[in-house]
Amino acid sequence: MHLLDGLLSAGTCASAGVVAGGTCAWAARQARAEIGDRVVPLMGVMSACIFAAQMVNFPILFGTSGHLLGGVLAGVVLGPWAGVLAMSVVLVVQCLLFGDGGLTVLGANIVNMALAGSLAGYAIYALVRRVIRSPAGDVAGAVIASWFSVQLAATLCALELWWSGTYPLSAVLPALLIIHSLIGVGEALITGSVVAFLLSVKPTMLYALRSQEPRSAGVWTLAVVGLAVALFVAFFLSPLASAAPDGLEHVAEQLGPIEAAATPSLVLLPDYQVTAFGGLWIATSLAGGIGTVVVFALAWGLSRGIHICNRPSSQGLSSAPESS
Repeated sequence: MHLLDGLLSAGTCASAGVVAGGTCAWAARQARAEIGDRVVPLMGVMSACIFAAQMVNFPILFGTSGHLLGGVLAGVVLGPWAGVLAMSVVLVVQCLLFGDGGLTVLGANIVNMALAGSLAGYAIYALVRRVIRSPAGDVAGAVIASWFSVQLAATLCALELWWSGTYPLSAVLPALLIIHSLIGVGEALITGSVVAFLLSVKPTMLYALRSQEPRSAGVWTLAVVGLAVALFVAFFLSPLASAAPDGLEHVAEQLGPIEAAATPSLVLLPDYQVTAFGGLWIATSLAGGIGTVVVFALAWGLSRGIHICNRPSSQGLSSAPESS
């Protein structure tokens, strides 16, 4: 779902950039109440895991593939505002280090994947768990929110392409929604499985079940284990990812190629490859490992800085929810 440079008009890029930049700035302010001692390393871990998981495309019907977006998962574990920041870190690294998503459309990619997942998705999750007041509600909320967040992301992407004059809305919207309804099933299964696992081993890792200022002596053990899992996925599973086009690429093939679309040329690791190793599997593994460490470090540094400046607030989504 990563848009490339040239797909959107200058006006659409600018508008999306303003929305994304303003929301991220507000998220940094609101997240101060979400980020306690435990969340500082957890934000690094979740960002790294989502980055690594996004490298593993899974095959679906119609000769295409999909991958985890992760916005709902980030929101459920970290909190909605911290989730926006974690997803934004992932998208920025993907853009600047790997050329996955263009710089001019970075704002649109943040709107589509970070804001749609961590904010709108978390709102759906919170609504479901209010109705189903049990651990099953957390899982059901995560599953339902994940599927709808993918449809919202696809809808926003279609609207941006239409506003830019790239494709007619009558063609691009149904095409994106059909393919992403299938990708959303994978998103829901992955997110629901992770949430169910966390509920079984350590429920307080979920934002909705975490006290306002949690303290734990084992946070760095958690960070090390989580980073090891992310590195395992990046090193050993990413080379096995499906090579089939993703949902947006599949739709572009159906509706006709876009001559203006361009992959950034000034990137350090284009196409998630360490070019010195040619087409060997180790080229993808090393690139994934490098990206995982960079994302972890940036997300940890960002959360640490916010935590240092922490001034508790009880307004809106930033207030820690009551334990259930």
